Amino acid sequence: MLKHSYSSIKDFAGCARRFHQVRILKRFKSAPTDATMYGERVHKAFELYLTDRTPLPEDLARHQPLFDSLVGLDREIHCEKKLGVRSDFTPCEFFDQDVWLRGIPDLLMLNGDRSKAWIGDWKTGKSARFADTSQLELMAAMVMAHYPTVQRVKGMLAFVVAGSTVTAEYTREQLAEIWSKWVGQTEQILDAIRNDVWNASPSGLCKFCPVSKDACEHR
Repeated sequence: MLKHSYSSIKDFAGCARRFHQVRILKRFKSAPTDATMYGERVHKAFELYLTDRTPLPEDLARHQPLFDSLVGLDREIHCEKKLGVRSDFTPCEFFDQDVWLRGIPDLLMLNGDRSKAWIGDWKTGKSARFADTSQLELMAAMVMAHYPTVQRVKGMLAFVVAGSTVTAEYTREQLAEIWSKWVGQTEQILDAIRNDVWNASPSGLCKFCPVSKDACEHR
């Protein structure tokens, strides 16, 4: 059974050829870049501070007031919480054989009676101009699958370099519509597999693609 995630679905939408070569055939792998390594360092530093108060590195210390305000609230806090959902939208473990969709919110908080939840994702891009809140939408649905008492989820994309945030809010009444949207997107991937059609989507991003020229004429 093919496992999906927000990033894999977006990869397919960005370029089916790259998706096929990287995620299905596994012929190529993206090499680490300065940007990705910085992102990993930021995520780990924030996780350690929130979980056991490991001091933030000097270049990230300016974010401490935000995290202190979160910790000061009476909320259940999880960092890098691994969530899995089956194709019937029931919750499961991240590595279960029948998992259909996987997600890992950088931050998940729940109030005392677990009727409300907050999710956060740390972004290290230099601008929030092209922020995609659909990631928050999908994570909110997964949180509500795992916590059936949660009625409302507030989400935040925090652009730590740009110093800006993008927020969105979702309710349990929206669940059917949200799941319908994401099922439709995963069905497009299954159609490509059934028909073995993997069209390329050439763009200015091709120069960063790990796929070699012998596998794609646009490289």
